[in-house]
Amino acid sequence: MLASFEDPVLAAEPEAPLLDFTTAQSLERRLLDAAALRGFGCDWAVWRTHQALIVPSQTANAAGFHVASREMLARGWPVYVRDTGGDVTPQSPGIINASAAFVLPRTADLSIRATYQQFCEPLVAFLRTVGIDAYLSSVPGAFCDGAFNIVVGGRKLAGTAQRWRLTRTCDGDPAVAVLAHAAILADPDIDRSIAATNLFYRLCGESREVDTARHTSLAMLLKTAQTSAHGLSQRLSDYLAQQSTPALSPAG
Repeated sequence: MLASFEDPVLAAEPEAPLLDFTTAQSLERRLLDAAALRGFGCDWAVWRTHQALIVPSQTANAAGFHVASREMLARGWPVYVRDTGGDVTPQSPGIINASAAFVLPRTADLSIRATYQQFCEPLVAFLRTVGIDAYLSSVPGAFCDGAFNIVVGGRKLAGTAQRWRLTRTCDGDPAVAVLAHAAILADPDIDRSIAATNLFYRLCGESREVDTARHTSLAMLLKTAQTSAHGLSQRLSDYLAQQSTPALSPAG
């Protein structure tokens, strides 16, 4: 189910099932299509998926990709190729995914940094409501490292990625439709997830290795009984739904 721009959040139902990743990716594509067609506004989706490794399209071109994918599938880690950029990212029911599609005018101020900052701002604000002070930074040694990780105390709490599509605002001015995604570590088995990521790299013939110690989770930070991914995903949806205006500035 898609959220409309009048109601910009897809809130998880109390017993919402996990989405398989192909369904989740289809949801994100529909969000981006709707934003580009509409020419303004912001739609959100909050969802969780099954255990898997998600890779960008360039990884699928690696010489050992198909052999590595078969081996990981046999070990319970199917491999999926995603639309947005980045690097290999583990997924599991313990990870909360937040996706947003929004439209911004093409101006001199438009940049990758600006769109990441706008996308991450409401997520960082939500974390403040539960007592977590987060910021955006690179974390060398983390999975899918980039300049716009959501970070707490030098450790990666969430990874982000985005893609752009040229479009026009509802007034006909040049614009971009942005699909942005965050994978927030709520209560996953970090050791197991990073071990699977490193095995996949080795099977692909790559020498790099991800460091478990460079990551944290909401469960580790909050240290309370109320830290399940399901419960926290509902809280995130509720928080976004209570905002009086879309968290990302509309274009047009």
